[in-house]
Amino acid sequence: MLKEIKVALIGNPNVGKTALLNEIAGTDLKVGNWTGVTIEKKEATITFKDYIIRFVDLPGIYSLRNQTAEEKITVDYLLNEKPDVILNILDSTNLKRNLYLTTQLLEFEIPIVVVLNIWDEAVEKGISVDFKKLENLLCSPVIPASAKKRLGIDEILDKIIRVYENKKFVQCEHFEVEFEKYLKEVLKLVEIYQPVLLNLYPKRYLAVSLLEGSLKDNLSDALVQELEKLREEIKSIYGKDVKTLIIEERYGIVLSIYEQAVKKEPVNTVEGSLFLDKIFLHKYFGIPIFLFLVWLSFEITFKFSSPYVDFLNKVLEVVGVWALQILESFNASEFIKSFVADAVIGGVGFVITFVPVLFVLYIVISFLEGSGYISRAAFLMDRFMSSFGLSGKSFIPLLLGFGCNVPAVYATRTIESQKEKILTTLMIPFMSCGARLTVFAFFVSVFFENQKGLVIFSLYLIGILVAVIVATLLNKFYFKTKSEVFILELPPYRMPTLKYILNNAWVRVKSFIVEAGTFIFATSIIVWFLTNVPFGAKKDESLLAQISQKVSVIFEPLGFGTWQATASLFSGFVAKEVVLSTMSNIYVGEQLKEEKKSLSFQEGLNEIFSGFIDANVSLFKDLASTFGLVKTEKEEDEFKGLGSVLKESFTPAQAYSFLVFLLLYTPCLATVFAIKQELNSYRWMLVSILINFTSAWIVSFVVYNLIR
Repeated sequence: MLKEIKVALIGNPNVGKTALLNEIAGTDLKVGNWTGVTIEKKEATITFKDYIIRFVDLPGIYSLRNQTAEEKITVDYLLNEKPDVILNILDSTNLKRNLYLTTQLLEFEIPIVVVLNIWDEAVEKGISVDFKKLENLLCSPVIPASAKKRLGIDEILDKIIRVYENKKFVQCEHFEVEFEKYLKEVLKLVEIYQPVLLNLYPKRYLAVSLLEGSLKDNLSDALVQELEKLREEIKSIYGKDVKTLIIEERYGIVLSIYEQAVKKEPVNTVEGSLFLDKIFLHKYFGIPIFLFLVWLSFEITFKFSSPYVDFLNKVLEVVGVWALQILESFNASEFIKSFVADAVIGGVGFVITFVPVLFVLYIVISFLEGSGYISRAAFLMDRFMSSFGLSGKSFIPLLLGFGCNVPAVYATRTIESQKEKILTTLMIPFMSCGARLTVFAFFVSVFFENQKGLVIFSLYLIGILVAVIVATLLNKFYFKTKSEVFILELPPYRMPTLKYILNNAWVRVKSFIVEAGTFIFATSIIVWFLTNVPFGAKKDESLLAQISQKVSVIFEPLGFGTWQATASLFSGFVAKEVVLSTMSNIYVGEQLKEEKKSLSFQEGLNEIFSGFIDANVSLFKDLASTFGLVKTEKEEDEFKGLGSVLKESFTPAQAYSFLVFLLLYTPCLATVFAIKQELNSYRWMLVSILINFTSAWIVSFVVYNLIR
């Protein structure tokens, strides 16, 4: 039977932890959230030699002060989960900063393997690290590595096993001799007044934490008094409070280790990052360059994904025909055939439609993250976003929301602050996505022929204003905290590897398929059930119509209190673009469609293959054309008969009120689950639904009564 080794990956931000884990585990990486918080959690399990090694990638932190959510997660994990080995990842080009965390990790008395990542860049910059001397100074094995060049991967795994089998931890006493005596004195006091603590915490961690006052819970009064006396004694001798003294001691240790183990040779090269920052962070050109790159990201995401969305729809169409043929061969009822074709296959189709969009988006985000530009973008937009409680990192997800809310919500995982991530996520559904634009384009062509651009612009503007108001109110009255000081590290510019980018993208898409797909598929079946039961009944006798008739009363003050309009909004919960087809079905009647009744296996494969060729051809055509999310001519042709009927059912004021409500109310099903998945909370998912619906009702009420 294979033994299991539990390994905790710990390091500063931007040291390449995720890239290294990708090289070790490949696409077996699992992405989720830590319980109770929105901070991302990555895990991977591999089999190596006679062991199962389970890696847990802890959040990037600079120290173990136990103050931020990330620090609390790390400290709690080390104390409660007690991993067998700590894999401490350091940036070989920036050891002076990274080693501070290492000195703290040594206090947990858990065997450590130190990895000097980005070793290849250190060599290029003329940085020479004597890792053998570093091993002696840290009392832990040290391995040079490079995730980019796949250097040291097998050595890391071998060393993890050796350290685990050795079962021995050597504690380095780095503080000066006199101060080490005080730490021993603390342990004596614990043994006298509260010995149970010795079984709960590692001894050195306990001594340092008690002395600096960071461990306060469940301490006896006698121990607290004795510790205070000891702190006063130390302060009288050193002239400084203990906390400051410990920080200075640690920095002294880091400087001593660095001076002994690291040498930097002069290299006749221009510092590339400084040169690029003069361009990308330029006082006048920085923001225009940023906006251009955002536009380019937006363009790439939808241009590259749209043809493959069409291709997947073609695949599902073929599969649907095959499924119906099989059911007909078994003499299945029309009800069963409708359920399989519309609910099951249609539900699966709704899920996989987002796969190309998300995959391309994550490729773009992974490149921007890996290159170091995301931090620069956050820096540029911070001043503007801080006016309503956010930082610069919130800007890109909000902008992506104008294309599709789903990838925009998933893009918030680049935001470390829990408060800012929640605020940004709650703002995203107010950004008018491309699916809403299809409905807007049709309605304005029917009701506002001479003011198309103005009406659509006003809708976008309303969405932005409501999002800002909601964020400002939540920031002021709910969170009731000042925005955190925005301090971020600007990592050097790097060219991420293709393997890193693709692995990162696929791991996240896989997480969406497994988790979001289940929820979306189940809800799609429920909506189909409401629409088609009792099967064969008239439209106004369906379960959806009956429910809509009872609910429609709440929309009467908004000008569209009919069951038909209400039912259309219900269908919009599944996908906003479905609103038009639902209206066409309800107001006009079933559209006659020519469907293939039979399709051989070979014919189906030919259609799939030709669809794939068409997708690639379409991609190259799209890249050469201007960017557009919707072809309004197609919508106008498809729903030509609907326009005349709607003119008799809606006044312009009612139509505009309906569009405002459609803009602001509960986002589509996939967005709702994305919110749950990213915020790791059903509570915030429900809060989002409530905020959107309430805002939509209030704003539509005001707009309708003002226009009327």
